[in-house]
Amino acid sequence: MLRVIQWATGSVGKHAVAAVHAHRDLELVGALVYSDAKAGRDVGDICGIGDIGVAATADRDEIVALDADCVLYMPQGEMNPMGAVDDICRLLASGKNVVSTAVTGLIYPLSMGQRVVDKLEAACAQGSSSFHATGIEPGWAAEVLPLTMSGLFQRIDTLLVQELMDYSTYDSPEMMFDIMGFGKRPDEAVPMADPALAGLTFKAPLMLLADGLGATIDDFVFDRQVAVAAEAFDIKSGRIEAGTVSAQRFSYTAVVNGRPALTIEHITRLGDDQAPDWPAGRGWHVTVEGNPSMELRSCIATYGEDETEQGCLGTAMHAVHAIAPVCAAAPGIRTFLDLPMIAGRGVLG
Repeated sequence: MLRVIQWATGSVGKHAVAAVHAHRDLELVGALVYSDAKAGRDVGDICGIGDIGVAATADRDEIVALDADCVLYMPQGEMNPMGAVDDICRLLASGKNVVSTAVTGLIYPLSMGQRVVDKLEAACAQGSSSFHATGIEPGWAAEVLPLTMSGLFQRIDTLLVQELMDYSTYDSPEMMFDIMGFGKRPDEAVPMADPALAGLTFKAPLMLLADGLGATIDDFVFDRQVAVAAEAFDIKSGRIEAGTVSAQRFSYTAVVNGRPALTIEHITRLGDDQAPDWPAGRGWHVTVEGNPSMELRSCIATYGEDETEQGCLGTAMHAVHAIAPVCAAAPGIRTFLDLPMIAGRGVLG
């Protein structure tokens, strides 16, 4: 039985709590929360599954002092990635393995610079612990799917991974408005419009793919297009006024051997009626031009469920299923290139 700590109980963390509690090989022993209103409450009650006998705390020292095999680190780390790295390194140095969904750049830590790699490796060495970052996109669709497909190809000319999602039910105003720029003027400065800041998210999967395919990246190219609302409407996170961003299409491309070879593109809208001329769907598409040519379509919420909620569930489960292989791995940074396939052990009941 592996002892697990849950760090953060938001849209992804709440699913992780339920999954760990129900898992036959895992035991939830602690939880870190960020609000005083949650501190002291039973974490099961916070996450909507009823009391499970584990009280949440807002005290980082208390969490670090706990005896545990692994920490599921799941706050929104993109606004302060180096603060997240500091948290993670402290946990690693204390002897706890860490699986994180907080900062997508950490899926391939070299994308954040050699200093981050050195800091993580030093913490792993100090605590004889392992670190793995994951997710669903990035973290699965842009990495695991194309790497798994790649063994079928004689040659890949271009590889495109697309995420197509409706975020109108996603309840995170900070992410939706402050980071992604929905509800803002098309020319307003937001993190997702900044090529350097967007690169913190999208360079990691591209660099991991290139590493796994034995290629060298020459350069990166960023593109962002937006569509605006014809009239005002409300979404779960707030109000979208007429003339403000209601759909966006952004991509990062890795140039290999002088050609745009690897591209990750997100097509994100607030309702099917926004930017109707853009590609539509709910899920992830991988399109390969090469020999053979191939297209893989992965759809989520196929029976009309809330696709963002199901995406958060998938993100949480990819991390929960990674706990055992990460705990079994040798100390150090362990990306998808270092671990065995993350399989859903126990999902058949």
